[in-house]
Amino acid sequence: MAKQKKMAIKAAGERGGLSRRRVLKGTAAAAGLAAGSGALGGFPTIWAQNIKDITLVQVGGSYSSIIDIGREASKELGFTVEMQNAASDALVNRVATQPKSLDIADIEYWMIAKLAPRGVLQGIDLQRFKLWDKVVPIFSKGEYPDGSKVSDQGTLPFEVQYLEAADGKEFASGPTNFATVIPTIYNADTLGIRPDIVGRPIES
Repeated sequence: MAKQKKMAIKAAGERGGLSRRRVLKGTAAAAGLAAGSGALGGFPTIWAQNIKDITLVQVGGSYSSIIDIGREASKELGFTVEMQNAASDALVNRVATQPKSLDIADIEYWMIAKLAPRGVLQGIDLQRFKLWDKVVPIFSKGEYPDGSKVSDQGTLPFEVQYLEAADGKEFASGPTNFATVIPTIYNADTLGIRPDIVGRPIES
């Protein structure tokens, strides 16, 4: 099952002439943390000087380590990065019911199918994401590097990868300029067995 990280959540209003939303619309942090388009073009480049604090909620991880990561990020970026962790179901519920309580959420593809129709996710403007063509095509094109199609069993990342518009609630049938997430990791939950190569029965 493919996994991904980092999606901008529609944020609070204007502060000092520059809104959290506009700032977050371009954030792309070192670990692939990304949010839309706007004041920030990439980590650690800072294009605006009056950036506001950010709350980032991730799935899992030790509490002590995320405190250290948040502290170091705050030191490097020049604004406060508060990191929190949550269980998967708790994070989905928070994003769905309290989207203004956080700015960036570490969500997985199956969560997008539940959250995007509620209008709480902000599309990432890929015209401002310079390395999108480097993303594994499993996510960006729905195919493997050799061009063969990815299985559509479960939640196919490609099916929930693109929105019709930046604030859209509907998924696009093909690539658009607006991504729901920037994928950074993926894993295999199922391994295929080749009896002809193993040479013996596999019974467990």
